[in-house]
Amino acid sequence: MKKVLFATSALVAAGGMAAADINLSGGGRIGLVYNSGAAQSVKVERRTTINIDGSGETEGGLQFGARIRLRSDENDGGGGVSSSNVYIGNDTWRLTVGNTSGALVTRLGYFQGSVGLTGLHWANVSFNMGTNRWGPNTYSSRGNAGDVVRLDFNVGGLGISLSTDSTGDHLNNGTEDAIAVSYDFGDWNVAAGYGADVAGAGVDIWSLSAAGTIGEFGIGLQYSDLSGIARKVVLNGSYDFGDTSVTAFVANTDEDFAGSAGIGAAGSETEYGIGFTHSLGGATLAGGISRNYADTTMADLGIRFSF
Repeated sequence: MKKVLFATSALVAAGGMAAADINLSGGGRIGLVYNSGAAQSVKVERRTTINIDGSGETEGGLQFGARIRLRSDENDGGGGVSSSNVYIGNDTWRLTVGNTSGALVTRLGYFQGSVGLTGLHWANVSFNMGTNRWGPNTYSSRGNAGDVVRLDFNVGGLGISLSTDSTGDHLNNGTEDAIAVSYDFGDWNVAAGYGADVAGAGVDIWSLSAAGTIGEFGIGLQYSDLSGIARKVVLNGSYDFGDTSVTAFVANTDEDFAGSAGIGAAGSETEYGIGFTHSLGGATLAGGISRNYADTTMADLGIRFSF
């Protein structure tokens, strides 16, 4: 994160005098996306993201900060501004309030195995079951994830997060209460979590994830059980060779009854995808292809970069 704006030491009163900084970071991408299920099957992909982060620390060692994000995509009339979040804490604990992810998304490896420039269907995410998508509290880049209150603890390789949200998230799914635990050992991470009312009253979720590396190979596994709706398991793998990395996943959703996850299948549906990234030395060429529960094919290709 680069200190490119107001990166002077400002004195503020917060339990003692403290040095504070305002920092800018972000990124962009440009490319093409194909969607066999869309009226316009090929479209131009364009995105710009700017993060505005304030941070500081009191003389007593209490850290504090806040974030607002600016985002603009193709076809935007004027882009969007996210609601903010604010945090306080230290190296052991942190309290974050506002537009932020809940305990589940903070700890679980839900996004491992994503493919392509854009993530395509995001079928690699275990809580995305058919049309029952994006249930748990997730940071919103263009709005508000809800007034989430999340408390994180980190001691050695052990991490624990607890969160609550009494307002409902930006997708009006529910008022999630969640707890999640993760543990790092060597090159591996395992995590488990539970969330209540993640997709409306009475709809709970249990999730597990594991991920690690063996030499140049990466391996990941996720499992989520959305009560009364479905269960989904995702297996992903990757291989790095030089400046290029290839990632693939396969996912299977088993509905409680046909149509309960919006899939409409009698039994289960399988989704899969494969993609690559290649370093251009300051930017990344990325592309992929995936097929979802509705037998819709998506593919993309383009360049993304960070600054």
